[in-house]
Amino acid sequence: MADLVKWDPFQDMTGFFDELDKLFTHFMKSFSEELYSAQLAGNKMNLQVKEVDGDLVITGDIPNSVKDNIDVVVRQDSVVISGENMLQKEKGEQKEYQWSKFTRACTLPARVNSEKARIDFKDGKLIIRAPKV
Repeated sequence: MADLVKWDPFQDMTGFFDELDKLFTHFMKSFSEELYSAQLAGNKMNLQVKEVDGDLVITGDIPNSVKDNIDVVVRQDSVVISGENMLQKEKGEQKEYQWSKFTRACTLPARVNSEKARIDFKDGKLIIRAPKV
């Protein structure tokens, strides 16, 4: 009788839920990785602010963007950049498109004259030059 094992009804349920957790973890991981990579494709905007000759110069890269899809608002104490990115991938005969919207706000270290700000966007590079007040 030493070979008898006491049956635990909860052990089967626990094993079932463990397997279910593994299944959903794998599913959610692949979903979250796809979402994360799409987010990175749209939000690779890294802004740098520096002072040059009495002006504040804000520079940044906005990859996969078109000039017509970018909106820049310069205020006395901040800059708000918003727009839409489009990424096109081709795999043989198959084409894949990704669109994403973004908004980035940056508080400036000094007040600027927003009416005299100059904005240039070319080849994914954004340059904003605004005179300090």
